[in-house]
Amino acid sequence: MDICPKDKCTGCYACVNACNRGCISMQEDELGCMHPVVDETNCVNCGLCKSSCPNNVVLRFAYPSKCYASWIDDKEKRKICASGGIGTCMSEYVIKHGGVVFGSKYDAEMTPIMTYTEKIEELENFKGSRYVQSLVGNDTYKKVRTFLRNGRLVLFVGTPCQVAGLKTFLRKDYDNLITVDLICHGVCPTKYLKEEVAYLTEKYKLKDIADIRFRGNDGNNFRLTLWNKDRRKLFPRDNYREKIFRLDLAQQYYIKGFLLGVSMRENCYSCNYSKPERVSDITIGDFIGLGKTIPFDFPTHNVSSVTTNTQKGFVFYEKMAVETEALTNIERDYQERLQYKPSLMHPFERHPLNAEFVRLCKLRGYLYAIHTVLHDTLIKEQIKTYLNYWTYFYRIPRKLIKIILRRR
Repeated sequence: MDICPKDKCTGCYACVNACNRGCISMQEDELGCMHPVVDETNCVNCGLCKSSCPNNVVLRFAYPSKCYASWIDDKEKRKICASGGIGTCMSEYVIKHGGVVFGSKYDAEMTPIMTYTEKIEELENFKGSRYVQSLVGNDTYKKVRTFLRNGRLVLFVGTPCQVAGLKTFLRKDYDNLITVDLICHGVCPTKYLKEEVAYLTEKYKLKDIADIRFRGNDGNNFRLTLWNKDRRKLFPRDNYREKIFRLDLAQQYYIKGFLLGVSMRENCYSCNYSKPERVSDITIGDFIGLGKTIPFDFPTHNVSSVTTNTQKGFVFYEKMAVETEALTNIERDYQERLQYKPSLMHPFERHPLNAEFVRLCKLRGYLYAIHTVLHDTLIKEQIKTYLNYWTYFYRIPRKLIKIILRRR
């Protein structure tokens, strides 16, 4: 039994959480994507799974009422946060007011999962961007509902499709629920990241990996890096040979497949949530394009874009901003934000190499497929960066020679 068309399934787990008989499980398909599978021997055809699926429900979307450029003033905190650290700021505020925060973190096996915390010190594990699908789990939405029914303030931070899954599961709005969606480029299946990390671990003899990061906090340094629990970078290694020859660029298959749109889930190429109207109370992400069309008197990197999409979201964010010290919050025109982020206008385009990637992935698996289709792309990028580096390096002596010859 198909709960929704397979090519539209986001893997949000709403159907799994809704099934009272536990006869739905999420299983990998031939491409490694998670999809629901129904045990029809135990199914009673109650229809809860289908009516909880966001693809079968008319969802409410709202055009943002306010748009802000925001960042926390503490530079050290922002170093390991995504953008301006506003997600962390809201999370700390909710916990200080006796609430619960749901978001993504890595478990002991380095699998990204959706879970919750009630402690500020545990928020460290939820920080940073994750360019991969986080597994919601069989009872996460149920836990949200339990906290809400007990009168707890709940902040739920996830991708738009995860927020939609929670809303259709709950079937009603709660005054004590604040939903925050992340401006989403798309996601790669969890399996791809785990296989890539396993490959790098074996190739470079890495041990004790405790964190996976996808970017530096300069906003442009998109790169897969692996760290231990002492925050020491394990990959790429910081030695002269790797830096000079840019060997790290030649090993960025996962992140390059994600950024180019080669290896994302099928549903991401026709995403229902990639539009100006939003499904959540608040939307956060990088403020790409800040200052390009409208003057901005502050540094433009490490800045979050924040839009309040509902009255509840606006009241919560305004109150949080007023009560939070060391937070800069500047109102901007939403049109400025829309100009420079395709994911707020339409789904990310499928790369021409996606068809070959899918074919090879079905035949030989993810690692063979991604390393085959992106090999030439990454080598060209490595050579280009290497040549640019040496061109810059030799520019100074060439200029000195020209100056000397002129004087003669």
